Parts: sequence; C-alpha cells; structure tokens
Amino acid sequence: MQLPKVIQASYIDAFKGVAKEVWIIATIQLINRSGMMVLPFLALYLTEALDWTEAMAATAGFAFGAGGFLSSYIGGWLLDRMPSFKLMLWSLILGGISFMILLFIESFYLFVFWIFITTTLADLLRPAAMGAVAEFSEESNLARSISLLRLAINLGIAVGPAIGGFLIAFVGYKSIFIVDGLTCILAGMFLFFNFRDKLNMRSKNQECAASSDTPRVSAYSDPMFLLFLFFNMIMLCMFFQILHTVPLFFRNVYQLSEFEIGLFFMMNGLLIFATEMPIIFALEKKKESYRPMVVGALLIGVSFGFLILEFHWVWISIILYNLITSFGEIINFPFISTLSILRSKPENKGSYIGLMSMMFSLAFMLSPLLFMPFIDVLGYRNIWTMCMVSCLVSGVALHLLKPKFEHN
Repeated sequence: MQLPKVIQASYIDAFKGVAKEVWIIATIQLINRSGMMVLPFLALYLTEALDWTEAMAATAGFAFGAGGFLSSYIGGWLLDRMPSFKLMLWSLILGGISFMILLFIESFYLFVFWIFITTTLADLLRPAAMGAVAEFSEESNLARSISLLRLAINLGIAVGPAIGGFLIAFVGYKSIFIVDGLTCILAGMFLFFNFRDKLNMRSKNQECAASSDTPRVSAYSDPMFLLFLFFNMIMLCMFFQILHTVPLFFRNVYQLSEFEIGLFFMMNGLLIFATEMPIIFALEKKKESYRPMVVGALLIGVSFGFLILEFHWVWISIILYNLITSFGEIINFPFISTLSILRSKPENKGSYIGLMSMMFSLAFMLSPLLFMPFIDVLGYRNIWTMCMVSCLVSGVALHLLKPKFEHN
C-alpha cells in the first residue's frame, strides 16, 4: 500500500537541508556499524564459547566501557586541537586491527586488557564524528544532522547483529571479530577517499581558540551541565542493560537462540531507522529539545515494565519492550547531544562533546557491573523493577532541572 503524498513529502522533507559532508560521515558510520557484531554477543561469547562466569563477562564489559570512557576524554581533548577527520581515520584503522587481534585471545586478563585498548582506539570515532557533524550543521538542523548520524548507526546495528547471529550459527563466534575489524578498516578507507583534502583542515573551534587571547572555559566547570549529564547517566545505565542483561534474560528465560536475539536487535534498529528522522524533524519545527528528552527517559523506564509482565507468548513482551524503549531512545538520545553542543561555545565545543561522550561511556562501563554479577541473587524481575524506577526518577529530576539548565 502506497503512503499518502502528504506523509511521503513530510518524510522526504525531514532529510532536506542536511549538509553533504554529514551524509558522507553518516555513510562511514553505516559501514562501520554494519560490522558491529561483537558487542551484542560479547556476554554470550564469553560465557558460552570461553566458558567464563557472568562475573568475568561483566568485568570484560566493564573494560569495554572503560576504554570508551578514556577515549571520550582523549577524543574531546584532541578535537579542540586536531582535525576531526584525521582523528576519525586513525580511530577506524587502529580500532579495526585491534578487533581482529581479539579473536586470538582467550586468557581472561589479556582479553580484558586488550578489549580496553580496542575500545580506547575505536571509540575515538564518536567525539570526532560528532565534532565533524557539528562543524557542518546549523543550529536549525543540528538535531536532524545528529539523528541522521544515529540513523546510519542504527541501520548498521540492525544489519550487524542479524548477520552476526547467522555467522555464529554457521561459522562460529570468532568470525564476528574478523568481520567487525574489516568493516572498521573499510570505513576508514571510505573516509580517506572522500575527505583526504580535509584531513588537515582546522575546525572553527580550533581557529577561534587560536585567535583568542581568552583561556578556554571547560565543560567541567559548568555545574548545571554536570547535573544534566549525571541524571542522564542514571537512565543510560538502565537502558544499556539491553546490551548486557537483556540478551542473557532472552537466552536463559525466554530460551531464544542467538539468531532470534539478533532479530531482536534488527527490529530495534529498523524501527529507529524508519521513524527517527521524521519525528525529530517534527519536534525541531516546534523548537522542542528539552521536553522530548525528558519524555524519552520516562518511556525507557516504562518499557522495563513489559519485561516484568508475564505473557503467554513471550514475543508480546519482547515486541512491546522493543517498541517503547526504541521510541524513548529516539526522542532522548539526539537531544542529549544537541543540548550539549548548543550549550558550548566555539572554543570549547570539544570539551562539551568529550564530556558528553564520557558520560555515555561511563554509563556503558557501569551497566554490566550493576546487575550481571547479581542475577542469581536478585532475579530478573527485581532487576527490571530497579531499572524502571531509576529511569522514572531520572526523568523527573531532569524535568526539575530544566528551568536552571536553560537559563544558566
């Protein structure tokens, strides 16, 4: 059935006005994230293929997040001092090589160390890509530019785990490390051929800082911004259970296969791919940024309620959880990034982007440690209840912070 012309026009309009450079950066992220197969299956790989305990797998997940946390700090610092495209290139090439080295490591301590190194290198891409997108966007379309970047990432995430589940089923777990690494390198080659004339280009914030005699004002000295990130981090620690505790719940309680778990992530990615840009476009026209972010945090909390409920057909819980958490993510994540960038100044944009990325990484780093080692003690239902309550508290706190954040 063909969509009405008004809806088609609105959907097409949502993609208009975004700079060509942003489209290319999004394509690079699509190539890179299409190979993102390690992360959704990391806990299963470590507990099943390497026969580690859940606590050991949680430690590896912590190291994964810790590398992202360090790279967010380093990436934000470098973003104010070197071209974003050069930082992206080094991140993709070195990160890809590091991912492939992981397949040869089975020792617990060495694996934890090397996955830390791998994410430190690979996650330099996040602040670098965000800085490049901000460089080629106007305030009027910044949220859509960020959403386009997320759209590419989520399309890749939709494809990657589904392919990863297929590869695990027919080739084996170690194949996903090879494909993940190769797609990173392929994305780096695509970047080089499209932006080789911009690899040494200084950004506006670097030029502004170089020409200014005033010292840089760091995001770390902005108390309202720190509170804003703190309450979002609480929500994100709960949301990221989708990558850690939720797959184990699907496998151990719902008895899903790796391929079915891959389909779950594919559903999540495709839903975001199909709806995020039009939704953000509609909110952008209404000049809404803060309120949707708060509502998104609350919806993510509500979504855990569907994992608590026991339906006769488990896919009812899975689909409802997927729908609500995806919609919450759609209206929350882009505006965290948008509000962070808009709060910055040209000379300290890297500081704000870096600190925001650190918040995401810290949430990811803490999320496996919060519940995975204690599944047998707490039980899944209590875990989902704690996740729901934490997200709702976070959403209310962000709502109360709104007047001071917007007028600081």
